Amino acid sequence: MSRRPHDVRRRTESWFVARGVPHFIADYSAARDVLTRAVPLLTLVFVVEVLGAANFEWPWWANVLAILGGLAILLAAWAGANALRHRPLLARPTHVGAPEVAVFVLVPAVLPLAFGGQILSAAVTAGVNLALLAAIYLGTSYGVLPMLRWAFIRLWRQLGDILQLLVRALPLLLLFVTFLFLQNEVWQATADLTGPWYLILLGFLAVLGMLFLATRLPREVARLARFESREEVTDLVQGTPIEPAAAGAPPVIDNPPLSRRQWGNVLLVALFSQGLQIVLVSTLIGLVMVAVGMITISPALSSSWTGAPVHVLASFDLFGRTLVLTEQMLRVAGFLAAFSALYVTVSAVTDEAYRAEFYDELAAELRQAFAVRAVYLATVARPEPVSTGLSAAPG
Repeated sequence: MSRRPHDVRRRTESWFVARGVPHFIADYSAARDVLTRAVPLLTLVFVVEVLGAANFEWPWWANVLAILGGLAILLAAWAGANALRHRPLLARPTHVGAPEVAVFVLVPAVLPLAFGGQILSAAVTAGVNLALLAAIYLGTSYGVLPMLRWAFIRLWRQLGDILQLLVRALPLLLLFVTFLFLQNEVWQATADLTGPWYLILLGFLAVLGMLFLATRLPREVARLARFESREEVTDLVQGTPIEPAAAGAPPVIDNPPLSRRQWGNVLLVALFSQGLQIVLVSTLIGLVMVAVGMITISPALSSSWTGAPVHVLASFDLFGRTLVLTEQMLRVAGFLAAFSALYVTVSAVTDEAYRAEFYDELAAELRQAFAVRAVYLATVARPEPVSTGLSAAPG
């Protein structure tokens, strides 16, 4: 391969990562490309966890001996994993597979169990290590940090449009939510949700919205991945790193089926981007409700509606009137903001007016990513084998 195609491939793969779809890279491997890059961090955690052999009830000299013994156990486990792969005993892993994962999760958990029978500490250590591995894998494999950056840049560009949307496309929702905010039944209902039940209610509304998006997005993704002609693909890749290779693409550019991980990657990007927009809109609605409440709802009125003393969080004087922010007011505003988020989630996919504001720009960027992938696989990279029956572009 010449230097120019190699440079095009490198820049295209960086483009995929920057947009949160690293799984579009050909032959993308979790063992090689994700966990192995995290070996230095995992090694540091692995060594630090030797302190789990200590016990605060022991004298200092016993803790020193326990830590030295724990270090010996860790080194022995490290050497054993290297021996299984026929590497030097103390070499740093160059490939993270099942043996390395088992050593990282289980061996540090053995230390508090072996030195003092600390069962709870052992279970916590194993759970924390497993959660850390999962966070590193998911965060790196699916490009969470680049995805965050890309999504927030999009959100910043759309901030003015979203503010206009509240005035132009959401007036009925604002009126309806404001009407509910001034009803004592809503205040009574949220006041009765004590303990974790209020958070459970908000979480339930959020899960409903995510489930609705998750059931509708696959059909949308399949539509975005279909291209009618080679000219349509080459137009879409203009201004991207793969553009120089588009001229050498075959007359018919296929878009190979997505693997399960690629499907998950695309859906995660769509859910995350849509979710940020919806959270911003619902937060703005919640802030509007708080402002309305501070002007119109006095502590005495709030107490009469809820039948309980109010919990004042802040107050200040403005134009001769004392404006008060209470816990009850935040609870009602939070519930109505979550309800608004569910409404906007459904409308963003089903209503044409909302789609133009919430979804069309994201759809255009995803369609461009599919076009770049198609040219990338047809020119500078070999198509990866797909073993599933899923297809991004069903007939």
